[in-house]
Amino acid sequence: MRKFNPKLSEYEIKYLLEGSSEKELKNTKVHATVKNLVALAYPTEETKFDKIWKYFYLPMKRSGKLISVPFFIMLYKKDFYVSFRFMGNLKITQGKDEIAKEYASMFKEAKRFLVFAKTINSFIIEKSVPYDFRIGKIKGKYIMKRIVSLHDKIRLLGLYETRVRADSIITQVSLNDYLSVTALCYRAVYPLAKKLSPLEMYKKWADGRHGGMIDIKDTKSEREFSKWRDSGRWMGAHPFEIIFSWHEHGIHLYPPSKENHYYALRVTNYAYVHEFILMVKAMIKNNIPFRAEELYGVLEYASGEKELNVNKDYPHGFQYIPSKKHKERYFKHIQWEKLKGPTLKSTG
Repeated sequence: MRKFNPKLSEYEIKYLLEGSSEKELKNTKVHATVKNLVALAYPTEETKFDKIWKYFYLPMKRSGKLISVPFFIMLYKKDFYVSFRFMGNLKITQGKDEIAKEYASMFKEAKRFLVFAKTINSFIIEKSVPYDFRIGKIKGKYIMKRIVSLHDKIRLLGLYETRVRADSIITQVSLNDYLSVTALCYRAVYPLAKKLSPLEMYKKWADGRHGGMIDIKDTKSEREFSKWRDSGRWMGAHPFEIIFSWHEHGIHLYPPSKENHYYALRVTNYAYVHEFILMVKAMIKNNIPFRAEELYGVLEYASGEKELNVNKDYPHGFQYIPSKKHKERYFKHIQWEKLKGPTLKSTG
């Protein structure tokens, strides 16, 4: 059987792309090379503004063996935008910049590989794309260390729905009222919280950008708290992010208002789902009027029933590493996305 021998290595490609940021090449020769490549296939998507060609593959050597990496090309206002999966991106325009000849070689190699795959069969694509360059789905229960049992999930949902049906309302709170509820949440999560005052807890675990909230002078006044909130001068700050997260946001606790007559508990970073669940339980136990609209999705995630992306959406997804451990433990549970090829134009 004929073999395909790539001219470039994975190391060389990574060097040319320099990570995930977009690198611009102003070179007419490379632009023409990309144009010749896309001329072989029909666009996968097309609007009056742009054209997109998916399912191209760039061949390269890894440890002396053939691998290929998926990439797509978009044409927008006569410029090409090329994205190589997990490797980097290029913007290619016409120009006279002097660049490494390997950039043109990349697209010549992709064209040569495309013709080769068509001549042999598409199986070579399936065989050559490594699993660390593929995407798929896996249920959380196969990778998570902590799982909420089905019994606990059903029980908590029942308690929460009972709490919501009670429909007790509250329209105004003071700063002291708000901090006392945050204290319930902190005590449910952190053992150290028992030794701290509500304000000390807030200063320790909240975002810190309180927007003037803890500067309210009359901490017992509902009017003062409402006046501060309605002023909007805290906009842009994070006074209600009671657990801070460096990635996205952590956990928010919003106080009641004229529009919403209850506290609202929300979580953004799912690294904090178990803290979120403990807070929900504490608020139910203490009969706090509140809503946690994300609880259903959180429990699906925490019980391991939610499908997580593989090699996508880090850190919420799962990164598959081509190792013996991952192959034995996780591979059989992953539903890999089917690899496709471009729709080629007839050459006859």
